[in-house]
Amino acid sequence: MSSSPINVVVAGGTGTLGKLISKTLLSSVYRPNQINRVVVLSRDDSSPVAQELKVLGAEIHTGPVQADTLKGIDVVINAWGFLVPGDIKNALAKAAADAGVKVYFPSEFGVDPHTLDAEAKLFASKVSQANYAREVGKGALKVIELYNGGFLGQIGQYADSGMKPAVGIDIPNKTLTSVGQGSATARISYTSERDIAYSTVRLAILAAQDPSSVADNVRISGSSASWSHIAELLSQELGTKFEVKELDDAPFKEKIENGDFVASLRYAYGKGHVDLTTGTANELVNPGQELWKWDTVEEYVKKTKGLSAA
Repeated sequence: MSSSPINVVVAGGTGTLGKLISKTLLSSVYRPNQINRVVVLSRDDSSPVAQELKVLGAEIHTGPVQADTLKGIDVVINAWGFLVPGDIKNALAKAAADAGVKVYFPSEFGVDPHTLDAEAKLFASKVSQANYAREVGKGALKVIELYNGGFLGQIGQYADSGMKPAVGIDIPNKTLTSVGQGSATARISYTSERDIAYSTVRLAILAAQDPSSVADNVRISGSSASWSHIAELLSQELGTKFEVKELDDAPFKEKIENGDFVASLRYAYGKGHVDLTTGTANELVNPGQELWKWDTVEEYVKKTKGLSAA
């Protein structure tokens, strides 16, 4: 077990989530006592975010990622989004294993694919990437799958500028739609991007010191709410009644078969498959909320004045 400051690589460290992870690693909370080097993998070292991180002390790497690139690195955090091809993500895992990296976080976070059924195939790449990393790691590379449920900052996300609801919240028509019988009361875990970043860094430090202290599959749940509860919150904030309509799940199953990601997500929400409130690592990463206070759905609805800024 080592308590020396660790060296960390963040792939996609200038992206939405990666930037928050990078900034957390570079903060005075962790540097220099717990974190030494922070290396950010980015396509463009001249971007404003890359320049900001460089000022904070990050090293920006834009070239190919090979084992030599990761020599001396303790933890690799893959924060690349789902648009990055699987073979590129697998190549990063292989380079980490070959370089002797201690801890690897596969990408994508979000929904826990181990809890799904009909919608599972749309999230199967998460499982395959983690399995590949463990295969090439041959027991020497600690692979941590971190799942947070929904992203709190995307709770009111719309599909396009036409205000068509992507995940079931239709503000103009004061309606929320959930998928499946009984889905209005199914709880959904939501964790803010900030809290995901904080948790990732805490897990990275703990696992680098003692791999056995962190499970292979980790859940966090910053907050949770059902569609019915969100409707109540919106009604209170906006001063007008919101209703929840439960939709037949059959059309969504057909869309899932045709590879519709949003349909898969909404189906998972409705079936309660994104309720990660049991067996979480919340206390491990943030005992008694002494390190920070988890962001909640209630606070987010108020902050956005009824999701108007979402």
